[in-house]
Amino acid sequence: MRILVASDSHGDYLSLQRAIKKEQQKSRLDAFIFLGDGEDDYRLATMNLNGTTTYRVRGNNDYDTGIKLSMAMDIGGHKYLICHGHSFCIGRGCEKLTDAANLNGCQVALFGHTHIRHYSFERGVHLFNPGSIALPRDGKGRSYGIITEEKGKLDFFHYNI
Repeated sequence: MRILVASDSHGDYLSLQRAIKKEQQKSRLDAFIFLGDGEDDYRLATMNLNGTTTYRVRGNNDYDTGIKLSMAMDIGGHKYLICHGHSFCIGRGCEKLTDAANLNGCQVALFGHTHIRHYSFERGVHLFNPGSIALPRDGKGRSYGIITEEKGKLDFFHYNI
């Protein structure tokens, strides 16, 4: 299982599209998860993304109220909580997000909003932020994430565009 995770494109759909194409050339993508702040970018970048399951949530700069702020779902053999992060005050730490993941029985919580790459394992939850595909704030460059699952084991990776 290979999952591409991206966030915070803020109008730069070409970088989002570039990440998708780059990863498709490596190997099949089973899922694409977009964590908000670029609802139009998501639409443009995924128009021709056939055979890959896609998920998205609304960010604080997205205005389509038909898109959920967060959702829990099963992907592969694990349960994921996906959100942009602002509704969990992620700028102040991961406690509220970790609590929500545990309440929903999730082993993985994905978030964006900070534009800073992050991975940690806290109270039984993998917390992963792919960074920003367009406007990074960590000095490490524009980035996205890949999650792999093999024989029940999850691995998390950050990649530059």
